[in-house]
Amino acid sequence: MATTELQEQQIKAAQEKLAELIRSDFARIERMKADQEVTDFSKLETITIGVMPGDGIGPIIMEQALRVLNDLLAPEIASGKVKIRIIEGMTFERRVELGESLPADVLAACKECNVLIKGPFTTPRAGDPWPNLVSANSLLRRNLELFAAVRPIKIPEKNIDWCFFRENIEGEYIWGNKGIQVNDDLAIDFKVQTKQGSERIARAAFEYARKNGKHNVTAITKANIVKLADGNFLKAVHHIGETEYPRHRGAGASGGCHDRQDGRPRVHQGLRSLCSAEPLWRHRDRRCC
Repeated sequence: MATTELQEQQIKAAQEKLAELIRSDFARIERMKADQEVTDFSKLETITIGVMPGDGIGPIIMEQALRVLNDLLAPEIASGKVKIRIIEGMTFERRVELGESLPADVLAACKECNVLIKGPFTTPRAGDPWPNLVSANSLLRRNLELFAAVRPIKIPEKNIDWCFFRENIEGEYIWGNKGIQVNDDLAIDFKVQTKQGSERIARAAFEYARKNGKHNVTAITKANIVKLADGNFLKAVHHIGETEYPRHRGAGASGGCHDRQDGRPRVHQGLRSLCSAEPLWRHRDRRCC
């Protein structure tokens, strides 16, 4: 069925918007290539912890968080090794007044810190009686390259000792507010994957496993459905595991996943209806981790 002249115009407008998004990500990829330095906190003379109270219940939560922080780090704070800096200016009222989810002065203050502790920030939803501000959390992640949400879970009585590395910037996040409303009938959103972004979170997870005595790394994706973005992500994780963290053969079965003797990563066949879960790495000699 032939498209109408109006539909051709809508297609052209969508193509132009997509082209701008691709150009912006080309620039982001070049920045990732140029900046691959990882902070070694053990070598810092002073560690500055920035505290962002947030809004709503944020200041109440942060008051107690600071009480705990000051107690846990009392010797380091007393010696000057750790400094705590309160970062103001992120109340919802101020952000609405400025029309900015992440004011420039706040971002500049964040960049002067080594660590951030933040309370919740209000993000308006569709239909709320406030300006439709972009998520401040999302902007912080992008501007500070906070690409991994690291979430340890330990329940000894259930033999659970896991640590999740969730991608924070790419995937659905990076263009989450940049979808294309082609016309009243058609809206398109995006999932973005880059080789550099995939490799850096894979490397972070493998390195954590090596340093903390973890013996399995599992990638969870929707690669059975999202063939390109998630498929390429899996390829990148396999590449990092095989080239930078080579597995030893043997080690036998573990958790329903069995080692392959050809040196290739093991593939977990479970959870296929929900995701693709692939244990990629197992170290034979646990003493070396």
